[in-house]
Amino acid sequence: MSENPRPPTAATATEMIIRDALESDLPAIIEIYNATVPTRMVTAELEPTTVEARLPWFRNHSPDQHPFWVAEFDGRVIGWLDFKTFLPRCAYRGTAEISVYVDQKFRRRGVARQLLEQAIARAPSLGVDAIVGLIFAHNAPSLKLFERFRFERWGLLPGVARLDGVERDLVVIGRHCPARDDTITGPTLQRTEPMSSNSHLNDCLNLMHTLMQYRQEPIHAQLLKIRDEHSMLHLDVLILIYHFAKICSGQILEIGAFVGGATIAAALGVRDSGKRKRIVAIEPGGSLKHKRLGTRNILRDLERNLTRQRVSEIVTVIKGHSSEPATITAVHQALGSDEIGLLILDADAAKRRDIDRYGDKFTDGSWMVIDDYYGPTPDSKIAPARADVDALVAAGCLAPLGFYGWSTWVGRWRGCAAEVIR
Repeated sequence: MSENPRPPTAATATEMIIRDALESDLPAIIEIYNATVPTRMVTAELEPTTVEARLPWFRNHSPDQHPFWVAEFDGRVIGWLDFKTFLPRCAYRGTAEISVYVDQKFRRRGVARQLLEQAIARAPSLGVDAIVGLIFAHNAPSLKLFERFRFERWGLLPGVARLDGVERDLVVIGRHCPARDDTITGPTLQRTEPMSSNSHLNDCLNLMHTLMQYRQEPIHAQLLKIRDEHSMLHLDVLILIYHFAKICSGQILEIGAFVGGATIAAALGVRDSGKRKRIVAIEPGGSLKHKRLGTRNILRDLERNLTRQRVSEIVTVIKGHSSEPATITAVHQALGSDEIGLLILDADAAKRRDIDRYGDKFTDGSWMVIDDYYGPTPDSKIAPARADVDALVAAGCLAPLGFYGWSTWVGRWRGCAAEVIR
């Protein structure tokens, strides 16, 4: 990582763009990287590398989870930043390591600063809860830059590198995204300060930006067909369910699957993630009169639709009401020791009851899609559902990120003491 922090020049600040890296950018990326090798301050490589040698590394990135960005100025790549897996174990899925490199002719102009700003702002929408970096202890400019962005020193590995016969220390720096304003006290999580308004606004805007991006991709048309045939949810909500299922760390619990519209959207997200995740869908069954989605046998049509979409192997369907002891036991058996990274709640009005029943399985920061938040005032389902969600937000258990479609609340789980929601 290389950059001396200094206010950017007007040209760089106004004309530089940050975009996804292309394979054709790799020669420029490698040139910037190789220029740091002789300095013995930035990389642990002792010899320059080649485009051919780094091609597999470059192709291992993905825009949705581990993006690779370049900073471009006047048609020239002048810097880059990449996300990569921190450690391969499943529990570390929400943590990513980043690296930042800047062309030596463009240092001290704010290039790394702008790349870091984007990384921090975009991290939540990528499913990244924590960012870490590995910086040599003698690379004071890079350490100073990261500390300006509220990175903390999380660790020190003394003498782990030998550069030209000199032992060098490695500093592990990191920060949570958004920055945590919570403190741990015993087994419960308590809020000590309100969430940063800037970080919360960034999260909301990033989610909207992500939704707009998906509208330009093939999955949009696929989900539109799913919505027309199998769902009462708005298309935007199905797209977000697809996105959350794709990036979440943990398994997926759906309460109120109906005939499978949201279930299929989540399953497509799991499939496209390339990760081993399972969807547990609770559905009591029955029949419904509806001009578009009427059915005499909900469970039969649910299983038929999952089979037709070739996603049934990803989904465990549990017949029953979410509050029944047998259903709760079946869900815990299906999940085992795994946690829930996405909750889709589209059942009856008792939102608080269901969150209470399964809250012990939620990951910190798990995604929440809760339907029936808005609707006609006399609707007996809307008022208690909204009251439950609002109470959990007020208690600091839920962090709202927006309202989508006709009546769907979207946000994240922030954890809370059991007595708050019981």
